[in-house]
Amino acid sequence: MYAAAAAFYAAHHHLDPTDLDHDGPLMAWIVRQRHLKGCGELGPTRITELDALGMIWSKNANAWERGLAYAKAFHHQHGHLAIPATAKLDDYAVGAWMRRQRKAAGLTHDQAAKLDGLDELWRFEPDWNRSYRRLLAYLAVGGTLDGPANRTGGEADPTFRPGTWLRKQDKARTVGKLTEQQTALLDELRRPPWPSPTDSPNSPRGNSFGRNRPVGC
Repeated sequence: MYAAAAAFYAAHHHLDPTDLDHDGPLMAWIVRQRHLKGCGELGPTRITELDALGMIWSKNANAWERGLAYAKAFHHQHGHLAIPATAKLDDYAVGAWMRRQRKAAGLTHDQAAKLDGLDELWRFEPDWNRSYRRLLAYLAVGGTLDGPANRTGGEADPTFRPGTWLRKQDKARTVGKLTEQQTALLDELRRPPWPSPTDSPNSPRGNSFGRNRPVGC
């Protein structure tokens, strides 16, 4: 049955099956693994194997870990946590969960670190996060910060208007609607080389992201 669990994870990027008709045996097996671990009867090798599949050991007691599992699955598919508030993944409201994390004041250091490890821009509002990443992608293929406001993001992103977005940020900065962290990220763009839209959390430029607590404009 472990092979079925691994196959489910490979297909969905989480281990939280909810379709009783289709995945009933796997769901029962997962419940059994939780029980065995709780009784101290599950071997360390199997625990490690299930951890690698994102096993949610206390599904009822720890809704946060369940939300994180779906956030990881979204990140695997999209490469970021700029999740629209209405987004769902396998019927789980991952967008609403992510919105609660951005607004939460009581996240533990460990919880924040887990989200930082996926996307150090996760605290920004999704629209700002996505637009900033689109701008980085535009710059990475030769785009410029200066030019007509109505220029496009190029063949790779023809619906993006980098000039319009940058002017909007300048206006927001003038009226005090940008956070210090957003301002710093935009100021860094004047000092190439620019960070990549897929910078890892351990990259030199990426390290400045995770310490922020911004609310996007």
